[in-house]
Amino acid sequence: MGSVERPSIQHIHRDEVDKIVQAIVQDGGVIIKNFASVEAVERVNADTLPYLEKDKPWKGDLFPPETRRCCRLIGRSPTAREWLVDPVVSKLLDVFVDKTTHNFYGETKHTYTSKAILNTGLTMRIGPGGKAQRLHRDDKNFHVDHQDQTKTGYRIGSDVELSFLVPGVATTIENGATQVIPGSHLWGADRVPMVDEIGYAVMEKGDCLAFLGGLYHAGGHNSTTDQYRPVHDLSFIRGYLRQEENAYLAFSTEEVLSWPFDVQMRMGYTVSSPNLGFVDFIQPYKYLAGDFDPNQPGDLDSSQEPNKAAA
Repeated sequence: MGSVERPSIQHIHRDEVDKIVQAIVQDGGVIIKNFASVEAVERVNADTLPYLEKDKPWKGDLFPPETRRCCRLIGRSPTAREWLVDPVVSKLLDVFVDKTTHNFYGETKHTYTSKAILNTGLTMRIGPGGKAQRLHRDDKNFHVDHQDQTKTGYRIGSDVELSFLVPGVATTIENGATQVIPGSHLWGADRVPMVDEIGYAVMEKGDCLAFLGGLYHAGGHNSTTDQYRPVHDLSFIRGYLRQEENAYLAFSTEEVLSWPFDVQMRMGYTVSSPNLGFVDFIQPYKYLAGDFDPNQPGDLDSSQEPNKAAA
């Protein structure tokens, strides 16, 4: 029997920004060739390695136990901070995430633009034997109501999130290249993603996978016995997807800990289902109280658990 033909994702050089935009419109994601220099990737690898080495196996279903994580990437890697404002990143965020609207104060028209902000900056490293994640959409945290666009074509502005994955090593199918379903950003909410629809984001060091929050994807299966596949993740969302009053800077730790749990929840110190608002993958109210075991990182929400009845 011949090999199964997999859907492919386009590879486009960072200088061809218009083609990159069109590829994201068409497929939901694209591999940006030569996004960063090999030297820059190596610097971020070195910045994150100590934290990856200290991380503990996951106790849950969100990550395989062979995966290690480094949160707070922007604070821990000066080079990653440069990627945050890379001109290609800024251009793509302007097209797909930034939001401009107008309103009236009396008879005066005012125009506002909400600029994208960082959603997550972290490194994830899949170790030998790590199983693939389940296919998912990253914008599940923002409860996006996806409408079927397979017949109409993609409407720019219907996604609220755009992510950039920069691998720390050349990624292969064998060492866990990210699985993607090109075109799945067009699907309605009721269409089920199937494993036989996936393609693989095979990349060289210095490439980058850019994809919309509505694209089905998953961390791949690392079938090797000796390779570690780190990937540096910068995910951006619309700037208005946050509270108007910045309570996290307005109140001291002591004040927050003095409140009943229901008040802490209403003020945003709990994770919104399924994974929105964690600190180092810990519930914020537990992080502030020091009420957690750093050796037992695990799922933040029971909805992450697979359907046992279907197994």
